[in-house]
Amino acid sequence: MPVPLPNDTTMHKSPGLTKGRRGHNVVFTSMKVAILYNPRVPNPSSSLPDDAFEEYDGPETITAIAGALRGLGVEPVHVVADRRLPWRLEEGRFDFAFNIAEGEGRRCREAVPASVCELLGLPYTGSDPLTLAVTLDKAVARRIVTPDVPVARGFLVDGKGSEDFVDELHYPVVVKPNDEGSSKGIRRDALCFDRTAALDQCRRLQAVYACPVLIEEFLPGMEVTVGVRGNGAATSVLGLMEIEPVDKSDKYFLYCVETKRDFRRRVRYHIPPRLSSQELEALRNYAVTAYRLLGCRDLARLDFRFDAESRPHFMECNPLPGLNPESGDIVIMTRGTLPYEALVQGILLDAAHRLGVSIA
Repeated sequence: MPVPLPNDTTMHKSPGLTKGRRGHNVVFTSMKVAILYNPRVPNPSSSLPDDAFEEYDGPETITAIAGALRGLGVEPVHVVADRRLPWRLEEGRFDFAFNIAEGEGRRCREAVPASVCELLGLPYTGSDPLTLAVTLDKAVARRIVTPDVPVARGFLVDGKGSEDFVDELHYPVVVKPNDEGSSKGIRRDALCFDRTAALDQCRRLQAVYACPVLIEEFLPGMEVTVGVRGNGAATSVLGLMEIEPVDKSDKYFLYCVETKRDFRRRVRYHIPPRLSSQELEALRNYAVTAYRLLGCRDLARLDFRFDAESRPHFMECNPLPGLNPESGDIVIMTRGTLPYEALVQGILLDAAHRLGVSIA
């Protein structure tokens, strides 16, 4: 069944839409906002890995986002981003979409909800479909940011012959699914100390997650995540957070899925990281550079790992960072400087400003 297009493919019409003023193209006197998300499945099928829905959002996150948006005087509505999304958005007569949807499917899934918004002419928060696609593919994201931003040596294993490259790497290495988020597929056994273990792990991940596998040399330094917000000249670093294992003897620490699920007991967060002012400035510059090279908009989280010489290396970028009010990394790193409501509202306001929309 074809999706009916709105009358105006550049902007949905609504009773609250008025002609622009104060230099803006569009002004809303009342705004209906769709919160696009994919709900976490509490009891996934036994045929799926137990982290299959790790990146999806629970009701506490959607409720918190809706509460924050109401503070701007808008009307938030929860909208599931499944295959019915085009019809849900068209029937809902929304003015804007607040996009945190991870999508359904494989490599390009995160780009699908944003693409539906593009198709319907519905303005939305966050990065566009191209950025959402390339950042989920870790190998592509690495190629885009280099040489401006350092990355660990690594290879993509995506078929016969590509396994030969593992002999060129220094061990240990980290073996992970190439196009998954939220540390899916990254457990303690992701760290491999020889060729045989690395290739065995590759085959396991390919069988379970049905995607290419990225093998990277393990970097023994600290792990730091950086929040970046804004657009153009207004792009800035929201915060930086060091992730330290509670077990100080763990010299091969990985911020893996088991650790994230039990973060209160297993890690300590240092905000800001325990780095010199010069190191912090270099990290900020790398984060903003990667954010711009990848085409991120409004908000993203970028993860870095330091090598033995204390040099930061880009690991990956998440342009749809988790906004759980208790466990979201962006939320934790800004808790002392930016209230949760202001963080969420800022995403919508930045997107509105980027699009020339005023929320009256």
